[in-house]
Amino acid sequence: MAKFTKQKDGRYRTTIQLGYGPDGNPIKKYLSALTIKELEKKIFEAKNDLSNGLLIADTTLFGTYADKWVEIYKGTKSVQTKAMYVNAIRLLEPLRQTPLKEINRSMLQEVINDNSDHPRSCEVMLLTLKQIFKSAMADGLTGKNPCTGITLPRHVKKEKRALTEEERKALRSAVLLPQERILLLTLYGIGCRPAEAYALTKSDFDFRAGTVQINKSVQFDGSYPVSVSLPKTNASIRSVIVSESILRALKHLIDKIPTENILGDNAGKIMHKGQYETIFKHILAKAGLKDSGITMYTLRHNFCTECWYNGLSLKECQRQMGHTDYKMVLEVYSHLDAKKENTREKMSNMVM
Repeated sequence: MAKFTKQKDGRYRTTIQLGYGPDGNPIKKYLSALTIKELEKKIFEAKNDLSNGLLIADTTLFGTYADKWVEIYKGTKSVQTKAMYVNAIRLLEPLRQTPLKEINRSMLQEVINDNSDHPRSCEVMLLTLKQIFKSAMADGLTGKNPCTGITLPRHVKKEKRALTEEERKALRSAVLLPQERILLLTLYGIGCRPAEAYALTKSDFDFRAGTVQINKSVQFDGSYPVSVSLPKTNASIRSVIVSESILRALKHLIDKIPTENILGDNAGKIMHKGQYETIFKHILAKAGLKDSGITMYTLRHNFCTECWYNGLSLKECQRQMGHTDYKMVLEVYSHLDAKKENTREKMSNMVM
């Protein structure tokens, strides 16, 4: 087979491969010249440019590649994780019709700046961009990663707080329906993440041993529950040691539930996320805490506070909470240290 194809106009033609697109198909570039020697020179120069990242396809649009990328590389992730990337790509809409090779740092910074009122969204957008361009470079669609040097808006995380004594009393004394009380106790007394609490079943409770097994989580697509699967990290799978009083209260309530799922609907099925949020709003309203700013995670943080105040080590707090690293306990709950340590009183004992 001839190495080059001679065209009707007398020119010689061949192709070189630039890489692979997101669909796995090869990306090619056509070269032609009047003589074989001239064509061989063009091939040599093109391959040299290709090795230096200078020769790239210029027809693939950012939006086309991003959509394919999220399907290929995030398709097996959890529903929430995939939705996070899809939403980030939606926010990057101004770049959709721009060829990948033409996108530069200034374009990315402009899109980030347009969303500066939502710092967390900007963080996810940049995370997504870095992964997309790293993949595009590997596929031979661009010779540069324009994400370097992007400035993010300042993100001041809200300090996680524990419940006040008044709030704890209000929640304890509130007259609640059984389902409301169960949700309160699983968050407040077991330290569950909301999606872990929704997935709890009767068989997860060992009342004799005084433990609750956290080994699954509800996956939602928007508000709709799509599956009950393993938590996202191995550390999230844990056996939580629970106080006797909370276990007694839970046993009294759980024994009366006819279905295996303790926070399901009347048929025992997982409910929509909005239904659980409504139940929680009712809990706060009945406790007179409607406008307190308390969230489901506030109750989980309260559980960590109780672990810390009752003398558990950082490692044990980490295990009870299901964190991957005990540093999370230090960073997120560092405000507990000053309250627990009573530094002024202890330092008053220091002498020379």
